[in-house]
Amino acid sequence: MIRLRHLRLRSFTATRAFGADIPFEAGLNILQAPNTSGKSTCLQSIIYALGLERALGPQLSIPLPYAMREQIHEFKEEPYELVLQSYVELEIGNADGDVVVLHRDVVGGKNTKLIQTWKGPSLTTGLPRGEQRDYFVLDGGSATNESGFHAYLAAFLGWELPIVARYDGTECPLYLETIFPMLFVEQKRGWSSIQGPFPTFFRIQDVARRVMEFLLDLETAHNRRKRAELRLAASELVGRWIDRRKLLEESASRVGRLRGLSTQPTAEFAAAPVIDLQLYYQGEWLRLGDVVETVSARIAELEASQLRSVEEASPDMQARVTELRGKIDALSAVLEAVRDEYSSETQDNRALEDRVRSLEIDLKRNQDAQKLQRLGSDLGRAASEHVCPTCHQSVSNELLPTVDSVGMALDENVAFVKSQLELYQSALSNSQERLQEIAARYRGSERDLQDKQQELRALRQELTRPSASPSRAAIEEIVRLQAFVERLKSVEDLSLSLTDELREIAAEWAAATNSLRPLPTDELTIGDKRKLDHLETAIRRHLERYGFRSFQPGEISLSRDHFRPLVLRTEKGELVEKEINFEVSASDAIRLKWAYYLSCLELIGAFSVNHPGLAVFDEPGQQEIEAASLFEFLRSATRSSSQGQQVIVSTSETLSAVSDALGSSSNIVSFPGFILQPLEATMVPEAP
Repeated sequence: MIRLRHLRLRSFTATRAFGADIPFEAGLNILQAPNTSGKSTCLQSIIYALGLERALGPQLSIPLPYAMREQIHEFKEEPYELVLQSYVELEIGNADGDVVVLHRDVVGGKNTKLIQTWKGPSLTTGLPRGEQRDYFVLDGGSATNESGFHAYLAAFLGWELPIVARYDGTECPLYLETIFPMLFVEQKRGWSSIQGPFPTFFRIQDVARRVMEFLLDLETAHNRRKRAELRLAASELVGRWIDRRKLLEESASRVGRLRGLSTQPTAEFAAAPVIDLQLYYQGEWLRLGDVVETVSARIAELEASQLRSVEEASPDMQARVTELRGKIDALSAVLEAVRDEYSSETQDNRALEDRVRSLEIDLKRNQDAQKLQRLGSDLGRAASEHVCPTCHQSVSNELLPTVDSVGMALDENVAFVKSQLELYQSALSNSQERLQEIAARYRGSERDLQDKQQELRALRQELTRPSASPSRAAIEEIVRLQAFVERLKSVEDLSLSLTDELREIAAEWAAATNSLRPLPTDELTIGDKRKLDHLETAIRRHLERYGFRSFQPGEISLSRDHFRPLVLRTEKGELVEKEINFEVSASDAIRLKWAYYLSCLELIGAFSVNHPGLAVFDEPGQQEIEAASLFEFLRSATRSSSQGQQVIVSTSETLSAVSDALGSSSNIVSFPGFILQPLEATMVPEAP
């Protein structure tokens, strides 16, 4: 809740000070003065003191007239005096009983982006000012940083501003400047629409809906935000999973291949994480762990055997050399076959890629032709005129037999091309997997060939050594196998650590997905509908009081999409909702805005809402509206603010007419002439 308690304006010239002090109370407050006397100056000073001028537009110019910026005089007939210094002060309170005074210089003082605050009701009581704290506004971080004034003001109001999406895909808080047009109707632009108008330069998606969802505290907004957060978390987890899986796949590709790990996290993996690393070893695919065990057993066998001399080991080495020559020849043939297989599969893969690209182009052309046909183009009938509907080339049928069958329509052709595209995309994916498998086999066979060639060279060198020398063949084989095992174990250790990380990612993803499922769809809940029904009924009740005549008040309903008033009409025997647009008279549009804003204010007593209980109307008697309607609006404002809400209205109606209509039910602050008047004969501006 926010309560405006006191507004102070000061404008200093070289010889004297002009100013005004306007007290506000709970309930209805009437600022009465003739036209062009400064009523809008006072109300726009409230906007300025709160740092909300960008609610009026993207410009950063001071939204105050010349009397606060350039020149001022006491009477119309007097010459102007130059304004040397001016400022605005506003005392506000909240639901917790906290009171603070805001000070913002206009000209001749501190930077206009600085707002100074003091605790305590110094304007209304005249007591010394309390603790001072300065904030910045109209600069980056003013809505989020600790020293940003709008972050402070939101906390002062007890608001936790929702995070909303922008059109560029980023997110931002629902800025106060977007909310306050539903609390403050300024004279120049405020009466041009039923809602707002809301500033659009913040690029917030569906800004009207987001503001109304927040002010009415609709559950659908909380559900949407929860869904967005969970979906974002799930998306980030999928991204992390893909990164970790890619790292594991690259590591596995150095020695073999990865099998059994899905491209997306799954609940099954979170419960039982299993990763199958395979190695192409001695002509077949084996689990990496099995290969490590086999090679380790061979190392243990060699280490346990006795060291023999070259002469003793010579027969075995000769037999091994013969065996290795045969295996090397066989592996060379295998590598050549695998190389040919890879080349053939690569050609098939490229052909599939070309076919997919061709189908995508064909699909796009047919979809364009389909769209043109829906718009009334004759393109869809081009085939019957011997013109291809996609490439636009002439098609002659002179050499073709005459048949009674008709070619596929565009819709059928689009469906057929889509099915073909899915088929070839699946074939392309399988081809890419086969290429990876062939490449892994090639690397495994090449590694085996290199190992056997290295062993053959070592045995040949060993056979040339002296007969009595100890044989080093077994030692060299142990060293070679140990290096191979270490390489495999490094990949295995990495896979184990990544498996643990992937399991955690899958578990978090499963939890986020599980939390997402019970959330309702992006529709209004029962509680939301109850609020909107209450608001709709209140709007109709107000319209009846104000003499709304463009439609029957009972025909006015609220859109469940953007919450704007619509009109219910019967067309062809069915009840339909239509935008009001220009079908309502100018004066009834004003009445509808009165009803809408006051009805939102009344929800405070019946429901839990975020509405701060404030509504400000600058000159509500627009479009030469009847005085009877205006005074009925003022009486309704008194009733709407009966539970502590505050309504502030400026009007140029005569004081006697306002007093007769309202009696003592409102706080009337009246000025017979200019609101800004000399305070003393001479006055030096005081430093805040």
